[in-house]
Amino acid sequence: MTKWLKKLLTRFSFNFLRSQPNRYHRQAPEIGHTHVLPYSSYSPWINDREFQAAYGMVKTHTLVDIYRLYELWSLARQLDDLSGDFLEVGVWRGGSGCLLALAGKNHSRRTFLADTFAGVVKTGARDTAYVGGEHADTGEEVVHELLRRCGVEAQVEVLKGIFPEQNAERLGQRKLALVHIDVDAYESAKDVLNWSLPRLQRGGVVVFDDYGFFGCEGVTRLVNEFVAEQRGFRFLHNLNGHAVLIKLEESDACSAT
Repeated sequence: MTKWLKKLLTRFSFNFLRSQPNRYHRQAPEIGHTHVLPYSSYSPWINDREFQAAYGMVKTHTLVDIYRLYELWSLARQLDDLSGDFLEVGVWRGGSGCLLALAGKNHSRRTFLADTFAGVVKTGARDTAYVGGEHADTGEEVVHELLRRCGVEAQVEVLKGIFPEQNAERLGQRKLALVHIDVDAYESAKDVLNWSLPRLQRGGVVVFDDYGFFGCEGVTRLVNEFVAEQRGFRFLHNLNGHAVLIKLEESDACSAT
């Protein structure tokens, strides 16, 4: 295919998709969706050999795409000078959690991976698509097998059960540098966020995987409510679907209400 034809087809595709009407879930008319098609094309993950090696090991064990995985990798690498552990809630088959452990492999921090291994929990009226039990096609041993294959099992602890009610005590009083919340439902994400905030170090990061996706309006609502009500955080909506909170100051009072 010639270069000019590729450009023509690309322009046509972009224009067609951008011309489509906005979408709104009937249960969340305040949250609009469009086809998000950035013009930028810089892709630093292509030449990041360490990331590519890690991605090759975990990509079949995650539903998270390469764009969000690279953002997790990059954020984890930027926290080298910050004490505290990594926590992921919503592990599925362990891909993104293993990636976080690989990103911090040369440091003393531990990575905690929490999942029910029985699917999504705590769905309710604020959620638009999830009803509970989704993503149950996994198991604790599936995650442990991947941890062994990636060589990070010694620095990772898998927490089976509903977080935080059934397993958070295993973190004790440990501080957190990064929290990855990938639980799909409003109440579940809220409980993880409220438990994590007092333990999050100044400069620490909370990443919501489900913020930008049709059918995950419950998590979108939670983040929007938190950002509107709280100070002491920087907020970023990345077009890859992530919402990112960066903690600016120490405070035990912050919570999602």
